[in-house]
Amino acid sequence: MTAERELALKYLPVFMLDEKEPFDMKAVGYTIFSSDLRSDSFPKRVIAADWEKTDCVIEYEIWFDYDIQHLYELEHVWVYVGKDGGVQKAEGSFHGKYLNQVNLDTGKPPLDENGRVCVYLQPGKHAVLSDPRLVRLVPQWQESCGELAGLDGVPLPEMFQDVMAVPDEAAQEMVHRYIRKNFSFEPSLRFVPFFPETFLPEKELLLPWPELKASVPKRLQKELWRIAEAEKSGRG
Repeated sequence: MTAERELALKYLPVFMLDEKEPFDMKAVGYTIFSSDLRSDSFPKRVIAADWEKTDCVIEYEIWFDYDIQHLYELEHVWVYVGKDGGVQKAEGSFHGKYLNQVNLDTGKPPLDENGRVCVYLQPGKHAVLSDPRLVRLVPQWQESCGELAGLDGVPLPEMFQDVMAVPDEAAQEMVHRYIRKNFSFEPSLRFVPFFPETFLPEKELLLPWPELKASVPKRLQKELWRIAEAEKSGRG
C-alpha cells in the first residue's frame, strides 16, 4: 500500500446511505493537496488552506454508476487534516456547489466515535450532508426518486467529452426509461453505513483520482451497453 493510499484510507469518511438506496458507490478516488491548487475533478474550486496549521487536504471523489435522475454520479468530500493529525474541518459537494460539514449542535466536524468524518448522502442523488434531517430542505427530494427519476439521461461533463461522445437523443431517452422503470423508490430517511471496511486493498475501490478518471469512459460504456441489452430483451 502506498503512503498516499494509506493516508486516504485512514481518513476515509463513513458514508451513510438511505436503507432503500438502490445504488451503492462503485469507487472512491482520492487526491491529496499540500498547497493551493485547483481541483481536477471539481474545477469550480481551488483547494486552499492555512498551510502553517494544515498538513494536507484529502479530496475524495465518490463514484456511483447511477444517480436516480441520470447515468453516473461524482460527488466529493474534502477532509482537512491538521499538523496534529486531527480533522480540522470537512466539506462536501452539493448539487454543483459545496457545503461545510458540521455537527449542527457543536459547529465542529461531524465525527463518529472512531474519529472519522461521517456524512449522509441524499437518497438517490448522493449530495453530501452532515445531518439526515437536512434532506427535507432539498427541493424535490422525494419527487426526484419517483416521477422525476431518469429525467436527465446522460449529462456528460466537459472533462470526459474529449474521450467519449455525448450520447444521442435516443440513448438519452433509453437511459431515462431504464432508470425510471428499474430504480424508482420511496426514500425511508433511515440511514445505514457503507462500511469503510469495504475499502480493502484487494477490492480496488479506493484509488488515485487519475486512475478513476481514466476508467470513466469504460464505466459509462458498460452501463450504456447493459441498458441497451435490457431494452432489446424487454427488461429495460
